[in-house]
Amino acid sequence: MSVAHAAVPPGFVEIGAWPLRGLTDLAALRQGLHHMLTGGPLPQDRALEATPERIVLVASELATNALRHGLPPTRVRLLSDGRELVVDVVDHSPDVPPVVAGRRSPGAGGFGLVLAQRAATCVGWCRTGTGEKHVWARFDVPVFRAGASARSALLPVR
Repeated sequence: MSVAHAAVPPGFVEIGAWPLRGLTDLAALRQGLHHMLTGGPLPQDRALEATPERIVLVASELATNALRHGLPPTRVRLLSDGRELVVDVVDHSPDVPPVVAGRRSPGAGGFGLVLAQRAATCVGWCRTGTGEKHVWARFDVPVFRAGASARSALLPVR
């Protein structure tokens, strides 16, 4: 299994960004991203079936990969076209393509891209002429209301 070599989908605009200096910044990324998506803190025991939690999980996995295998600076961007969301993780190792883990024993790690492929509608990666590598995951927003922000579109309809 591989990750599609494809540019970040066109028509999406950045609605949030988090620079990462190291693995210690991942907790702030998870909290900040969840707050942007829902307006509230990341709960300890939410089910991963909820779209905001899946987005946070995938962003964390892709960011961890970038920090471990890429070159700084690293940043995570949240993009939206009003109907869908894209998590785009950027590092500066364009010659190192993302590798999907093969068969491994439980606990051996390396399943971030597998998890992303299962949780997102699609996952891709690309290089830019400026020396960046983008690994992105796209998510449907479950409830779309005309003019809704990313946050309000993820909240239940009342």
